[in-house]
This record gives sequence, C-alpha cells and structure tokens, in this order.
Amino acid sequence: MGLCLGYESALRYWLTKQDGEAIPEAADPGLFAYAEANARLVRREGLPVSPEVGRPLHLVIPYAAGKHRMGNVCVHVCRTQLPEGSFRRLGGGALVSSPELTFLQMAAGRTLWETVELGCCLCSTFALSDRGRDYVCEREQLVTLDDLRRYLDRLPPHAYGARRARAALRYVVEATASPMEVQLAMHFGMPPDLGGRGPLVISANQIIKIDEHAQRLLEAGYLKGDLFLPDYQSDLEFDSALFHTGRFRLDHTQTRRNVLEAMHIKTVSATPGQVGTLGKFDDFTWLFEQRIGREHLEPTPRQRSLQVGLFAWLNDHKRTLF
Repeated sequence: MGLCLGYESALRYWLTKQDGEAIPEAADPGLFAYAEANARLVRREGLPVSPEVGRPLHLVIPYAAGKHRMGNVCVHVCRTQLPEGSFRRLGGGALVSSPELTFLQMAAGRTLWETVELGCCLCSTFALSDRGRDYVCEREQLVTLDDLRRYLDRLPPHAYGARRARAALRYVVEATASPMEVQLAMHFGMPPDLGGRGPLVISANQIIKIDEHAQRLLEAGYLKGDLFLPDYQSDLEFDSALFHTGRFRLDHTQTRRNVLEAMHIKTVSATPGQVGTLGKFDDFTWLFEQRIGREHLEPTPRQRSLQVGLFAWLNDHKRTLF
C-alpha cells in the first residue's frame, strides 16, 4: 500500500493548508490495514511534509510487527477500529489522518489547554506558517465543531485520546480568524478552574445582519462579529496592526464599530498593547466586564495561579503547535 501520515505531521499538513489548495478526498478506512512504514517508501513517495532536524516524520500503522526504527521518523501503532472519515487520500497511495482523526491523535498526548487550542485551530479560518505558529492567510474551515463531535461519537468505547478530546470540545470555539482570536476565546471561554476568565458563550465571526443605511456605509450586506457574546449582545474584537492600520482600514474599523453600537451591540476592542502583559490584560478584563455588564468575580488563589499560567503559556512566543 503506502504510508499514512498522522499526529504532528498530519497536524502540520492541515494547519498550513492555504485557501485554493486542494483538499484530499475521503478514503475508505479499510485501506489503513495496508499502511506501511519503511525508509524506502519515505524516500519514494514525495510526501507533502518531510522529516527535518528536530521535527521527525510521524507515521501510523495498524500492527506492531511493522514498527521499525528509522532515522528521524516516529512510527505509531493504531489498533482501534476507526470509523468513516478517519483518512484522506494523498498521491502515490499514501494516506493522511483526517482533521477529525488528527484531533483525536493529538489529544492523546497533550494537555487540556493544548487540546483546546488545537481544536480551535483545526476549526479555524486561517492558515499557519510552516514554523508552527504565525498567521499566513485566510482559508475555509477544514472541519467544524459538529464534525468533531460526530466523529468522536462514532469511535469505539474508550478509544485512546477520546476522553481528553471530548473534554476539550466543551471549550473549542470554531471559525476564529486569527491566532489572537483563539487566545481570547480560550481566556474568556474557559472557567477560572481551568485558568480562564469565563466561561462565556462565544460565537466567532458571527454573521450579523445590518440595515440598508449600514450596508451603504460598509458596502456590504452584513458584517461579522469577531467574538460575539450572545448572552450579552456584545462583540469582542482584536484590532491588530496588520489589519487595522492605514487610512482606509481605520475608517472601515470605526464605521464597523459605529454600526454595531447603533444596533445596540456593545463593542470592546482588544489591542496588542492591552493584552501584551499580564497586568494590562487584567485591567482590560475588568474594563471588558464593566462594558458588557458582567459581574467582577475574584478568583481563588488556585484559580489565579492557573490564570497566570495560562496567560504565560499562550504568550510564549517560542512555543509552536507542531
């Protein structure tokens, strides 16, 4: 048969996929029974990701007897009977774990924070650089939150990684449009017992219908709220230097904010300076809660320690996803 990419290699493949690139078609999960892992195939098959120094290639096979030691290659054995939607076809007879299976595979060895972040990124509308971080461009969603739920529901009982994946899904926000939106969604979507400042119900890039006057001002039939909070009829936005500088962009941003306010949707803007240090983020959180009319709750010492830890982890600029 051929090789099957999984784990970090599959994650790298999916999260760097840009708009316009072909999405592989689904493969019969029965084909995985013929997956191999040998150096000859690694050299021959022209895979979309290759082993690099410090970043090995991750392959998945169905039987332990085929697990051989290869330089800079990690071979994983999966004996679980996997459902439809587990694999996609690559060229040359190779397979790649689907976004749904990739989420399950990564959940098996990651913390809850890491699994929530990966779920948000897999369900996002942006591509990352091959460095494993940093926004590259907009793209269509690879998978939806409902897709992930349905996939996990079809797994055999006690499938490895499923328990952590299901726990993380409670806090995954789909359709985020940037890494910073993922960060804010995690901060305000998770409860203090997990290091968050929520939990708030968040709908990322929610389509908001606007009237004809606003349509003429924005030259659009609708707008999207970055992180829409339906329980508070509020919108949390991130104003980055990349997308909100320049005369036209500033005018559009302010017009957009005016339209939201006219529709009685409270708008709060986060900027890099407001979320760049823990102290400023604490102050921003207080102002944000004040603006939307949410009660200020004092965290316990343990909750505060977790909030400090989550902030430091999310703001570690050396950290990569794969």
